[in-house]
Amino acid sequence: MAATIYLDESGCLGWRLDQPYLRGGSSRFFTLAAAIIPDGNEPILNRVVRGMYKRRGRSTSNELKSVALKSGERERFANALGEIRRRHTDIQFATITVRKENVGIAFRRHPNGLYNYMVKCLLIDIMAQQDSVSFIPDARSIKTELRHSLHEYLVTELASLGDTFLQTTPWESKDCLPLQFVDILAGIVWSHYEFGNGAAYRAANPHIVQRRLFFGDLH
Repeated sequence: MAATIYLDESGCLGWRLDQPYLRGGSSRFFTLAAAIIPDGNEPILNRVVRGMYKRRGRSTSNELKSVALKSGERERFANALGEIRRRHTDIQFATITVRKENVGIAFRRHPNGLYNYMVKCLLIDIMAQQDSVSFIPDARSIKTELRHSLHEYLVTELASLGDTFLQTTPWESKDCLPLQFVDILAGIVWSHYEFGNGAAYRAANPHIVQRRLFFGDLH
């Protein structure tokens, strides 16, 4: 079996938690979101994103970010998740969210370590079920000097679980509609925790496998 995994994020990995978010402070939560699809199934995700551009009369060359979406657009996207899952049970949507105020000093000193750990927690078991995985994270999320370390970290973890072949190719989301798809997915889940936004999250939640880290009540 072969799969392609697209990964993006919402929130930030800053640690200014003594000030309100967007008023000098960092986000209190950080979310990674992934779409796991059989190789070649990108058109299924692309159609949802293209539809959003079409309804706005906007060219796909002018990237539409999750933060710019209206509530109705988010809800329409959330409903599309359910339709995709009903028609394509081999497509998965998964997220992991960390409550940053509970994160220890070691991870705060090396936030790329927290990022890598979250990727592992979210994806390693899914990757291990495949013969080969094409892993496509948003290039903006990973500093150039750290891209190789994430790949090697995942390869080492996978080696203890089986023989999965992993290819990691960061892409720019402006050039990749599936990455824009997971950007929206990440934004819906993250804003639920950060701001308590509910309608789109309630529609999306049944169709997402979610994990939470350092919440105190659930790990």
